[in-house]
Amino acid sequence: MMPRGPVLAGGPATTGVRVFVAGLGIALAVVLQGSLVARLPLPGGAPNLAVLLVVGVALAAGPAAGLGCGFAAGLVMDLMSDHPVGVLAICLTVVGFAVGLLDADPDRSAFWPVVVVAVAAAGTQLVFAALAGLLGAGAGAAVRSLPASVGYDVLLTPFVIPLVAAAERKVRGAR
Repeated sequence: MMPRGPVLAGGPATTGVRVFVAGLGIALAVVLQGSLVARLPLPGGAPNLAVLLVVGVALAAGPAAGLGCGFAAGLVMDLMSDHPVGVLAICLTVVGFAVGLLDADPDRSAFWPVVVVAVAAAGTQLVFAALAGLLGAGAGAAVRSLPASVGYDVLLTPFVIPLVAAAERKVRGAR
């Protein structure tokens, strides 16, 4: 198994290429979320592509990469929405770090990433609803769309997570 996350001597570390690829992934997820997914007439809610990206990065590259990707994706999503800035950034940062701590290789199992995405998506939405409720931003919509949103995220998992893992392998092999 390849070492994951930053290591002091000789292991994977944050490189310019890795940051650039993660930035491209975040930009793609945010643009698709805002332009395509938001316009789809899906019943009950919509998938959260940022959660899928953060979980994929965290599973493939470890807690530091998951934390950084979660914060950046969350902050960009916050800046493009009408809820208080920082709420989704906090949620995705915690999710990225927690998922990265799991010793799970997304290439070894098809079932494990689905379970992780389901728990991470539900956790993200519940923490988001709690924080939004504390800030008086209204949490009802997040709670009402929870089952559908988690279901859509789970349905997209077999397509997104392997793609993110392949990008991480490519970046890791490029050094």
